[in-house]
Amino acid sequence: VFFFQAEDGIRDVERSRGLGDVYKRQEEYTLKTKAGEVKKSSIGFTGDAEVKYPNGDTYDGHFENGVREGKGKYIFASQDEYDGNFKANLKDGIGKMTYKPKGEFKGEYYGYWFKGLRNGEGVFTYPNKDIYSGLWKNGKKDGKGTYIFEKTRMKYVGIWSDGNLVEGKWIYPDGTYFEGGFEQNQPKGMGKWVFKNGNIVAGNYTQTVEDEKEDKKKLYKLSWKTTSDIVEIPEESKQQHSQT
Repeated sequence: VFFFQAEDGIRDVERSRGLGDVYKRQEEYTLKTKAGEVKKSSIGFTGDAEVKYPNGDTYDGHFENGVREGKGKYIFASQDEYDGNFKANLKDGIGKMTYKPKGEFKGEYYGYWFKGLRNGEGVFTYPNKDIYSGLWKNGKKDGKGTYIFEKTRMKYVGIWSDGNLVEGKWIYPDGTYFEGGFEQNQPKGMGKWVFKNGNIVAGNYTQTVEDEKEDKKKLYKLSWKTTSDIVEIPEESKQQHSQT
């Protein structure tokens, strides 16, 4: 019987928010061009400028016909910070987002964006120093990717969907790994264990809820049932395995 709980960092959190001048109606604010000219809004403006919005956010970068377009740096009133490319007022292209509400580090993402969300290849460093490197879609891990647990040095390597690992490997630091299906970022269904010495055993994982916290995060107990004999690898093959 294996007990396992994913680190908190593995979960995706994308906070939806407006960016400065996205309102039902345009409010006046301070825009200062690089030439020193001061305006009360960005309407019709093209060029580089520094802006302070009514909600306390600031922007230093390029505008095209009144909207953020191209390279710029956006600092939220919460102290979150984005440095990268914009298109039509939204994070788009490559850029770095540092999540640090009230100065407390909550994570950092560097990679590609599309219409304001993490999209494409990118690396996210979580507050517990876990790291995910791989593909994203609509702000969540989606596609091929690797998640490294800082505390245990274990790895999840495989295919992700909607923020969760669905197929791949759970790799231990000594090279032992489980390969098979996953659900809720934990092994589920048929798979196999491949041990450091090269021996292989197949089986099936089931999940049962062991506890549910007040924040509704569930703790799972994993049960493993072996469905095959241990396949012992010949000594010659073991030596070749250890050299690779």
